[in-house]
Amino acid sequence: MIASRFSRMPRDISMIFLLLLVILSSGCVSFAKGVTEAVISGQGKKENTRKCYVRGRPFEGLEAKLKRQEQVARANESDHPVLKVLVVHGIGSHQPGYSTRLAENLAQTLSLNRVQETVKEIAITHPQYPNQELGLLRLTHYMNADENREVTFAELTWDPIIAKEKQTINFDNSGEYSFRRAPINNTLKVFVNDTIPDVMMFNGTSRRLIQISVGQSLCWLMSESWASLKTRTAQFCDASAPTSLSRLDDEFVFISHSLGSRITVDALQWIAGAMSDLTKATTTADPLQTPRNAMVPPLSAKTWNNIMEQKHRLQQKEFTIFMLSNQLPLLQLGQPKPEVTGRIADICDLTAVHETEKIFRKTHLIAFSDPNDLFSYALPPSFIDEYVDSRLCPILTNAILNVSDIADIFVGKFANPLSAHTEYDNDPRVIGLIARGIGHDGVDPEVVKQCTWLESVPNGQ
Repeated sequence: MIASRFSRMPRDISMIFLLLLVILSSGCVSFAKGVTEAVISGQGKKENTRKCYVRGRPFEGLEAKLKRQEQVARANESDHPVLKVLVVHGIGSHQPGYSTRLAENLAQTLSLNRVQETVKEIAITHPQYPNQELGLLRLTHYMNADENREVTFAELTWDPIIAKEKQTINFDNSGEYSFRRAPINNTLKVFVNDTIPDVMMFNGTSRRLIQISVGQSLCWLMSESWASLKTRTAQFCDASAPTSLSRLDDEFVFISHSLGSRITVDALQWIAGAMSDLTKATTTADPLQTPRNAMVPPLSAKTWNNIMEQKHRLQQKEFTIFMLSNQLPLLQLGQPKPEVTGRIADICDLTAVHETEKIFRKTHLIAFSDPNDLFSYALPPSFIDEYVDSRLCPILTNAILNVSDIADIFVGKFANPLSAHTEYDNDPRVIGLIARGIGHDGVDPEVVKQCTWLESVPNGQ
């Protein structure tokens, strides 16, 4: 969960607040005072552990996709697939441009030294919710000097969906009331008010709207090239239109943070359900019935062949989700399981007897977690089989690494849990893993130097 307000504070001060939150709640006032004084005085000696363990299936990074793009571009200069990266944030207030540091770190690592001056924006809309803000998709286009390597970096800001409803607790943060709190307590309360409601609302009435926001973002990326996109627009992407999904030959990657991991996986599972319903509808007496999870209005009979062709093309696609500060296990608690689980082998293996049920050829989940991050979790392989829709054909890799330094204070070793939650996008090993993957040639030197790699092998191999 992104602590946006704390992240604007000096690092040591934010650590003090977090220490006080934990320690004062146990009544150890003298202990809290000693730790705080140690941090302020700088007596703590920082230890850069740089521990990094990567375990799971091998995966390729953005570099491999750009190499394929470069090869196609040489053979066909007029048109070639483009790499498109969709970023989905976690909870807390976000302003457009929040992912700039991540984008520029990746661009530098991938030697993309040019960027389009114009930033394009799509205000997401949907005909079923004409008066509802559904977020903003902000697109930046990076390239190399030869323009045979291109990345469209798409940043989704979905929190306008819940901003209005969160105003019901604004009085709690107002000067009319907040002055009655002690200063440190007020800072902590503002943090709670800015973040915790997002999880509650995603698990409540806002879930479908947020799923639509992600689904529309993916529809735009699959339907338009950078050149064809307007600089500013507010319109609905109709996935059933004959000209839609014309960019399915492009390559697509997700990068999510905290709650964003749950949002992204849920959106893909929602798409899986919608596509399954569309397929079932073609075999009913009324093929024009509205699917229960449909992302689009009721369809004309003329569109069915197009839909089925799109589904077949999607079944050949691979998706990668880099989940920074992964929270899938935490946010699965209390939620129903996906519609289809425990059938990955039946649907996804080369000899699968139910291969036609799959939605994508492969969905690679790379779960990043820092052991000192209070809100991130590694994933056991059993989680994928039990709690991720088998029709996505998911495979797993865990990247467990310290993105926050460890300080040796007088009471023991301590890592700032806020930094452990927010510094993934500025860690060279995280950037290296996203850029160049692991388990093959060409791994980033920083990853080779500092990470331990243990490849997992499927049963029977």
